[in-house]
Amino acid sequence: MTKWALVSDFDGTACLQDVGDAIVQIFGWPGAWDEVDAAIGRGEINSKEAYEIIYGRMELVAADLLEFVLTHSLDPDFGPAAELFTCRNLPVLIVSDGFDFYIDALLTRHGLSHLSRHSNHLEINDGRVKLDFPYHGHLGCYRCANCKTHHLLKLKEQGYRIVYCGDGHSDRCACQRADLTFAKGYLAGYLEKRRIPFIPFERFADILPHLEDLLTIPGN
Repeated sequence: MTKWALVSDFDGTACLQDVGDAIVQIFGWPGAWDEVDAAIGRGEINSKEAYEIIYGRMELVAADLLEFVLTHSLDPDFGPAAELFTCRNLPVLIVSDGFDFYIDALLTRHGLSHLSRHSNHLEINDGRVKLDFPYHGHLGCYRCANCKTHHLLKLKEQGYRIVYCGDGHSDRCACQRADLTFAKGYLAGYLEKRRIPFIPFERFADILPHLEDLLTIPGN
């Protein structure tokens, strides 16, 4: 029997909004992302360094940040999609180039704190932000703050085939190691231009029928 695992990006995918971007827009300085994006585009910095620049200039109160985070919502069908796998004792893994502070808060709020999550770490001490990037550069590529491909390959080493769901720049490498990719936004355009197979989606409601078929096909 084929063993499948569900691997999903968080911001803009499992979560309806990009919470990381929203935090920078609200708590960062005006034009913060525009400034660092331009530097990334010129190859001067990577996403880890961009985060360090932006959050290094922030002063945050943990309670205020949490209150803001909880104004966002997960995709209502992400939970049911995850349940299709967990009820069969198959892995569900969230991989994010964002931060555990808001991912864990939103997973807990929606009763999904049992799901595995690999991301960057953010904590606030006396108004100052401390960041940690435990998965940066694991495969020798330092473009992303969190190497999503590293986590995906760990599952493949255990014999799992991968369903991957994503929407952004940090999903480009990992999704190409997956066995079935669902893509939207920037990622869909990137894959389409390169004629790399994927299934387009907007919400997990679009993905659910495919997953139900995949997991009920004889031999799967």
